[in-house]
Amino acid sequence: MIGRRGEALIGITAGMLRSGLVDEVLAFAQGLDKSDVVPLFIADQRDVDRIVTISYYPCSLAKLIAEYGDKDKRIGMVVRPCDARAMVELAKRQQLNLEDFYLVGIECYGVVRARDKNCEIYIFSKEMEIDGELKPLDEGILSPNCRRCEYPIPTMADVSCRIERDGESFVTANTEKGREILSAANISIEEGPQSDETVVKEKAARWQEREFGEIRKMESNERLSYWLSQFDKCIKCYGCRNSCPLCYCEDCYLGPERLLIQREGIPPERLFHIARLIHIGDSCLNCGQCEAACPMEIPISKLYHMLYKELSSIFKYESGFDINSLPPISTITEEDLMKMGVDLD
Repeated sequence: MIGRRGEALIGITAGMLRSGLVDEVLAFAQGLDKSDVVPLFIADQRDVDRIVTISYYPCSLAKLIAEYGDKDKRIGMVVRPCDARAMVELAKRQQLNLEDFYLVGIECYGVVRARDKNCEIYIFSKEMEIDGELKPLDEGILSPNCRRCEYPIPTMADVSCRIERDGESFVTANTEKGREILSAANISIEEGPQSDETVVKEKAARWQEREFGEIRKMESNERLSYWLSQFDKCIKCYGCRNSCPLCYCEDCYLGPERLLIQREGIPPERLFHIARLIHIGDSCLNCGQCEAACPMEIPISKLYHMLYKELSSIFKYESGFDINSLPPISTITEEDLMKMGVDLD
């Protein structure tokens, strides 16, 4: 299905509400101006025109829905690919039931960090508009995790919506629920152009080599020293943990109430990050939420993404796609590791 900028998305969300397919839609809506967005639950189809198709600032809708979503309602969500993948991973961990959600994925052009003033100046310039609408950012100004991203096309969502730079929209149903969504919006499915994922993956690979290459060349002791020097900056604000869509434990092992540290001591920052890495390193989504929240500008996302890529190559696991494919940390045994030739010493 093809439409002008935003028309397809508005039609889809209105159709879901009008038909009763969902009770509410969670999406980004415009805030104070075109570059400012806020998460919003929409229950009235007349309000769907508030939904924005492109937003620049990172915010995890999956994190919000896992913590605040009404478990007795069917909810439609307009999501970026990393949010859609987070929903799949949360479902694997029994934090939500995907059957209660209808995911409309928007192809993501990337985000910037809110604290980057140079980006803010660029965003508010008139050159950032096409016919009064925001346009995709140039690659060089994107957040590092977005430049490394291999999955800007939301094939893991029920419906994929791609909005081209010239304003045309292309919509694809990826699942049976996706076909229900398009049917509710009275949208007929026609053959259309396919996104070139090869180009996307090649570009992501170049940025990954640029960011990971030097670290991978280090000797193991040198690499460890590098990361420990980064962890030494940590002030224990818990921003990375609280913003990560995959950190959901109510009784967190890393919490200050664990009484592991006396009042006169400083929490062991190295243990904190290494423990988090062990818990979710095999499933990192490279969403960048942790790094965006860090006031000390520790490149946390780079570390987690780099480790995830290493583990993914060993275990052939891709997080956020197949709900029946469980994370290696929950399935791999010591015997499996020995068969793979992994050194356990």
